[in-house]
Amino acid sequence: MRRPSLTGRAWITRSEVALMTESLLVVGGVESLSPSLLVGGLMAGGSILVVGVLLGVWLQARQPDRDPEVDLSAFVEPPEAAPQQDMEVDPPRTRQQDAVAPAAVEWESRCARVGDEWTTTLYIADWPDYPSDGYLSELFTLTDVRFHVTAHFRPRDQERALDQLQATADDLKVDADLESSVRSTYLQDRASEAAAMYRAVEAGARVFSQALLVTVRADDRETLDRDVRRVKRTLREQPAELAPKTAICAQDRALRGAAPLGGPVLDRSTTCVSGAVGALLASPHRPTLLEPDGVEVGVHRHTDTPVVIDPFARENGYATFTVGDPGSGKSFGAKQRFIRSVAHHEDRIGVILEPLNDWAGVAEALDAQRITVGGTRGINPLEITPMPQSVREKLGADASPFTEKKERVASFLTNFFAQRGITLGDRRTTLELAIDAAYREAGITEDLTTHDRESPTLRDVIDVLEAFVTAPEQQTLRIEAEAEKLQADATWLIDQLRPFTPDGQFAHLGRASEIDVADTDLLYLDLSQQEGRVGGRTTLVMQLLISLVYERAKQTDKEVVFVIDEARYVLRDAANLAFLETIFRHHRHHDLSIQLITQTVDEFFERSEAEMILDQCAIKYFHRLDGMDDHWAAEFGLNHAQKRFVQEAVPGTEALGYAEALVGVDGEWRGIEVRALDAEAAVINSHS
Repeated sequence: MRRPSLTGRAWITRSEVALMTESLLVVGGVESLSPSLLVGGLMAGGSILVVGVLLGVWLQARQPDRDPEVDLSAFVEPPEAAPQQDMEVDPPRTRQQDAVAPAAVEWESRCARVGDEWTTTLYIADWPDYPSDGYLSELFTLTDVRFHVTAHFRPRDQERALDQLQATADDLKVDADLESSVRSTYLQDRASEAAAMYRAVEAGARVFSQALLVTVRADDRETLDRDVRRVKRTLREQPAELAPKTAICAQDRALRGAAPLGGPVLDRSTTCVSGAVGALLASPHRPTLLEPDGVEVGVHRHTDTPVVIDPFARENGYATFTVGDPGSGKSFGAKQRFIRSVAHHEDRIGVILEPLNDWAGVAEALDAQRITVGGTRGINPLEITPMPQSVREKLGADASPFTEKKERVASFLTNFFAQRGITLGDRRTTLELAIDAAYREAGITEDLTTHDRESPTLRDVIDVLEAFVTAPEQQTLRIEAEAEKLQADATWLIDQLRPFTPDGQFAHLGRASEIDVADTDLLYLDLSQQEGRVGGRTTLVMQLLISLVYERAKQTDKEVVFVIDEARYVLRDAANLAFLETIFRHHRHHDLSIQLITQTVDEFFERSEAEMILDQCAIKYFHRLDGMDDHWAAEFGLNHAQKRFVQEAVPGTEALGYAEALVGVDGEWRGIEVRALDAEAAVINSHS
């Protein structure tokens, strides 16, 4: 049954499509059917069939007489009866109908129902005079809207275009000269623009007629209306600055014009030169990212174009954050980025810190200096290093490396006490006073030129505390009662710091450092633990090693790429967070890119310090993460489609050859496929 539509058209059924297809095949013997020919075929179907019948009769009459037929059935065995097919197969005509057309199309004034989908087709009514390169790039980043774009370009005759441009420029100039009002200035500007276009075409620029159609698709009317508004808003704003309009009462012609073979059925074209064509064709490639000094982190999942990112090109921080379930490909991708980053940049220092011996193959391939940090190698929490003059000049006027170092020492000791279930409370003031006195006795002050002197150790701090006990009056500020509290606090602290004495459990943390990271550009700090267990002792050492690398970054004017795998072990303690917050707050001043890798995101939202650390990560990589629910998606600013992508991302497998990930750079998200060269995969998978 057919029902008139609001545009005067009727539904188009599959049987009509078949009739049109057969009619066109009779006329031209074509192998493909253009959607723009469907209506013409329908109108001319009856005449064409009559011509076909007459042509058949004429050909039969022209055939010569043939010999009488001979009955040979007696000499031929009859074939066995074909087995009855259990399932009927649709005839070719029906299968062709299903391939080229939906069951029916219902036309309305502003939309159409095509099969099970609702669509609205927009056309561009007005264009900017000078479109920017890739001006549709923002449209192609709408990952949660289903749409397709059709652009029609037709070369125009150059001589005729030149004549028209010249006539337009002359008319505008005459009108401007005759106009005596303020409109004269506007006409003069338009005449100059027309003259400039004329000169460009005269110089060889090609002239085209262009039309642009955007078809938005959705499963229901409500979603369609919402998505159409988003698409229109995106097309109106920069960088597009177009004027999109709904093809009212012309959705049938607009939809056919938007088909790949439809042709410009809806006449909404304008004249442009070749530069505008190139500006539009650059749009599909803009969703990717190509930064000059970056490394390829994957290929865009829609355009197959490389995504090249340089963490040091960010204005709001150089840190990165990678999260994913075990086996999702997060470690594989992080290792690949590290290899490409340090192997192809001689001016970069690479440092690996991880507690599970998972990066041994990468370190060996890069010929990195491997330092296995066990229970005997000396690491001095108070060690401070000098800063080159070139680095000093980058610091702000209010920067104080000495104060930062003292804060990190106090955070380390606070973490040490927390691991033992002890709270410092107001004794922290006495501890900070002892640390400051230990540096002062070593001749180290705010003056940066004193930082090359030998650093004090925790045993020196214990000696200072002993002096507080024997002569507390020398440290009092105003009243004698201070001396009693100072003496009591110092006595308590000496007892609690006993593990750092030569016979204590942490004796190696109470003496000078025995790890030298100043003379190497590739360093693997291996905190191998038996059976992969990581306890409080390891988190203390990890904190010290992070501080050690930070001091190394302060010494050099090179860029430092610092990978921390299994970062959750250093994020779960409050004291560690205060320590890391200080480093993340100042890492940009020392060209330090800290790359955190973890399996969960909960620890980043349990304390404000952890959220600050996450905010400092300008680049985020999400591999498959089953725990990415609405709550976490809202925390990271992901829309529904991006959340689903993270939930369903393909984990990396050798058979598949890639892993999917969602990468966010400066708040913009792109789906990528992480692929590796065979040589890279061999290195990454070794010792893993």
